[in-house]
Amino acid sequence: MTIQGKIEHFSPENRTIVIKDRHKLRTIHFQRALFNKFQKFLMRGFFIVLEYKTFERKNGEKRDTVLTVKKIVKPSWRGAKTLYSDRALKDQTRAFINSIKTKLFLDFEMSMHPYKVDKGFIQEIIQVGYVLEDENGKILKTYKTCIQPSRHKKLTKRTLKFLDLTQADVDQGVSYQAFYDHLKTLIMTHEPAIIVWGRNDYLSLKESYQVNKVTSLSGHTRFVNLLKLHKNYFNFKNDLGLKRAYEMYGHEKENQRHDALEDAQMTRKIFHGFKNHMNDPETYGLIPKKESA
Repeated sequence: MTIQGKIEHFSPENRTIVIKDRHKLRTIHFQRALFNKFQKFLMRGFFIVLEYKTFERKNGEKRDTVLTVKKIVKPSWRGAKTLYSDRALKDQTRAFINSIKTKLFLDFEMSMHPYKVDKGFIQEIIQVGYVLEDENGKILKTYKTCIQPSRHKKLTKRTLKFLDLTQADVDQGVSYQAFYDHLKTLIMTHEPAIIVWGRNDYLSLKESYQVNKVTSLSGHTRFVNLLKLHKNYFNFKNDLGLKRAYEMYGHEKENQRHDALEDAQMTRKIFHGFKNHMNDPETYGLIPKKESA
């Protein structure tokens, strides 16, 4: 249900606001993720439009809970100022995605901590996969290789169990320096936007510069976190897994092998599904998520 009205009371402790709706006061509860996102806009006297649903709790109590915030407006004698607009956010996201030209869909697989706690262990990139495409969506290059770790040469049992590779695969891989030189040339030549799913790949690359004592390429790169764009655009409460996002756009995936190139290819298809949906939602409908958003 949709409700709109002036915020009469705000309780940060309870994560609730009281809205005056048609001369009736209604208490609305925010779940933590949405509360953290909108807390700075929840002020007494501000006008809010939101969607909510009434849930029955285990103790039988019914509680109105926010599903989506549509708009927040700050009144002023100079005129109302829109602080947040769901429609504006969607328009901005669509414009941003449409503006991206050359794209590098990138994914890393990392070494994993041993089962026994080792405070000196450092996770390292041991496999990279990417798909490079031009502004028209034409694939320019597909690449995959293993990378020899600089610190911990022998892979842990956890790594070997989780990833679809062997110790021999990594031993025969390229050195980190060779990977770094390859990536630097790629970035300097094509100047792509680097599309990743989540923050882990960005953080892993950033840390690898420090571990291997090479000059950071961060000043020459622009990372786009496709997961974050999805969460903001669709107002998802929880992070969306790569496999589930892939399926959301009509692709089938029985098992995810945790292979860098395969994940990069999945990210590419998700990007284009997302772009198509934003530009033409009637033609490119979505398969609803099974888990709660």
